[in-house]
Amino acid sequence: MLRKTNKPPARAAAWIVAVAAALAAALHAQNAAKKLLVGDTKVDVVAKYQGDPLPKPEKALVYDFEVPPEVVSVDTSPAARVHRRRAAAEAAGSPEALARQVQAAFSKALVRELQQASVPAEAAAGADTPPPHSLLVKGDFTAIDQGNKTKRILIGFGKGASDVQAHVTVSLASEQEPVALLEFNVKSQSGKKPGAAATVGAGAATMGTVSAPSAAAGVGAGGVLDTAATVEADASRMAKRVAKQIAQLMTSQPWASAPPPEPH
Repeated sequence: MLRKTNKPPARAAAWIVAVAAALAAALHAQNAAKKLLVGDTKVDVVAKYQGDPLPKPEKALVYDFEVPPEVVSVDTSPAARVHRRRAAAEAAGSPEALARQVQAAFSKALVRELQQASVPAEAAAGADTPPPHSLLVKGDFTAIDQGNKTKRILIGFGKGASDVQAHVTVSLASEQEPVALLEFNVKSQSGKKPGAAATVGAGAATMGTVSAPSAAAGVGAGGVLDTAATVEADASRMAKRVAKQIAQLMTSQPWASAPPPEPH
């Protein structure tokens, strides 16, 4: 004997669709909120290989991206200077040190992200000639801007945001010249969370007045939460997005079939 359901089939189907739509909307809102608070990355694909099938790469070699001195902007705001003194990181206040720090952090993160995406990867060994059928990941930083920590803490909403940008090229090593497979620009920027002024303002609207210690506490809390708004964090998010582009290339490119093994 068939057991009757509590809902007619059409009604049950509509209910399932409604629940799925609600879940999708909730996920979209969650992702949007995360990007607002933590930061976001954007990719602009410039060129993609459209030629004959090529041998599938055996591994990816990640080269340190070049950093022209003129693209580095160090944060000289009062909050940034205080943070460097407390962290005993005065050396990080120089453009050269900042460039090396971001360069190394990005390369290390990119190798890790590629490996997690099931793409065999390792750091390239300097000027050594890459073996054929290696995926060569190179690029240039076009902006490393620490932004303005004081504005982020006090104002927020994207004011004083940190920003890292790069131009990326992915090519396949061959017996002759490398074959360009993918070229794109990528940008990573810190979030747009409200600053201490907005928090203090909300408190003032509720309580009527806000004391100086309360305002100072708001600024202090903003400094603690500002850890995600750094060029290092921007570089980590960028590495994840670059790895995603390369992983998509590996799965979407129609690679040539491997030659049959030679008979013994």
